[in-house]
Amino acid sequence: MNRGTKIATLTIASALLLSGCAVTADQTTATDDSTTVSATTEAVDTEGTTSASTIDGVDVDWSTLPTTAVTLTDEGLTITEAGTYVLTGSSTGQVTVDTDGAVRIILDGATIASTVGAAIEVDNSDLVILELADGSVNAVSDAATRTDEEVDGVIYSADDLYITGNGALTVTAAFADGIVGKDDLTILAGTIAVTSADDGIRGTDSLTVAGGTITIDATGDGMRSTNVTDLGEGRLVISGGDITIATGDDAITAEQQVEISGGTIDITDSVEGIEAPVVVISGGDISLSASEDGVNAAASEIITSGLSITISGGSLSISMGGGDTDAVDSNGDLAIAGGTIDITAQSAFDYDGTGTLTGGTVTVNGESVTELTGQMMGGGGRP
Repeated sequence: MNRGTKIATLTIASALLLSGCAVTADQTTATDDSTTVSATTEAVDTEGTTSASTIDGVDVDWSTLPTTAVTLTDEGLTITEAGTYVLTGSSTGQVTVDTDGAVRIILDGATIASTVGAAIEVDNSDLVILELADGSVNAVSDAATRTDEEVDGVIYSADDLYITGNGALTVTAAFADGIVGKDDLTILAGTIAVTSADDGIRGTDSLTVAGGTITIDATGDGMRSTNVTDLGEGRLVISGGDITIATGDDAITAEQQVEISGGTIDITDSVEGIEAPVVVISGGDISLSASEDGVNAAASEIITSGLSITISGGSLSISMGGGDTDAVDSNGDLAIAGGTIDITAQSAFDYDGTGTLTGGTVTVNGESVTELTGQMMGGGGRP
């Protein structure tokens, strides 16, 4: 994707090339200039009337692009032209996107229960915004088998995907993952519930959560960012939102870095609560239960040195299972400079590099802690 593209300057043909869909309204263009989309603000539009969006430097003037209302049928919908598509009704087919332009899909009471693969599949697009219409209730699910097993999500995007809106979306993954972005995946708003046979929500270059209410029940990992090829990618960033995760593996994990600066996070069940080579927590209200490590800095395929955990703010409550477990475990350095940390565990801290406690309020099993000792609560930490 060329992020420098100014989509507002594109000349768009007036006719939409639609395959396997029922068009129930004429194309309309947007007239409301009051709403914008960015990585930090919401854009909600139940009628497809937002006229301008700016995302990561890509400008979209939706008023220059057609808007089409579609009542879904079991034949599904193939999108091959840029523009806004307002979807209602139900389908056992797929919604697919293959265009060089920008596409906004507004779900407004839509149910897509695909019997052949992913429910929403973006094969090619300059960017895609998936918007949940205000007050709407929507559901997507996928087939347990498919021809192309690399398309492993109910919602799958080969390019950048942004999710926003004040509606509700239920995602049920029978094949593998719930929501998958092969580039950058950003959630700005929405009430999203994911139940998955493997991972809940997965971004590749990055997964960013800036808002919304998200509930994940996953057999695999809850939230992941998976890039192990490009340094500086593979990042998971949470700056807002209300997130609840129950998972059979790691709840929040990234191949390079996890950064949490805001939001409310409740990890009710996990093996590793938060894990990455570099973990930075500067804000947020976090509670977690884990069976192995609560917060863990561990090497990945691409990051094998410089491992660290840094906690400088926020509220962190950790409850650990019995056995050989650590609430905060760094295979490198551990630095606590602020925040409120409340730990219930046999082992509070374990670190292989340098451990420092210079600020914040730390409580371990009901007792205030002012320094990290060498064998804290049996954790085997090395100062």
